[in-house]
Amino acid sequence: MRDIIERHQVWAYLIAVVLGLFVGWKTSPGEVVPDYLIWTLLGVLLYATFTQTPLTHLSGVFRDRRFMGALLTGNFLVMPAITALLVLALPNNDALKLGVLLVLLMPCTDWFVTFTHLGKGDSTRAIAATPVLLIAQLVLLPLYLWLFLGNQLG
Repeated sequence: MRDIIERHQVWAYLIAVVLGLFVGWKTSPGEVVPDYLIWTLLGVLLYATFTQTPLTHLSGVFRDRRFMGALLTGNFLVMPAITALLVLALPNNDALKLGVLLVLLMPCTDWFVTFTHLGKGDSTRAIAATPVLLIAQLVLLPLYLWLFLGNQLG
């Protein structure tokens, strides 16, 4: 089963994107797409992502301080510094800045796992790091938004 999913994973993502574009194109402004359709498609994509990694060595990943240190430093020190430089180049538009900050400071962790796997990286470590990344994102997001936007959020 894993081989079939892996062999056709890119096609599954492509079909989901095209289907989403088609539904968005055919849906009138203000018309709501049924929630069950969105959650079903999201569930299928997440299933395809997370079932491809054996979870037998997860506990050892948390003991790898070098990996976790590099992961946390890259995500929560280096990326915010790069993002700060990019935000300086944006037009003076608070909504645009907020959107860029949300996308660059808090990347989607399931895509991190997918691209790690597709790039032949250690997806077991990526999956193990997912809860740590999510918790750190939740804790640090308000701080980052305050640092980058200050009182502009209010």
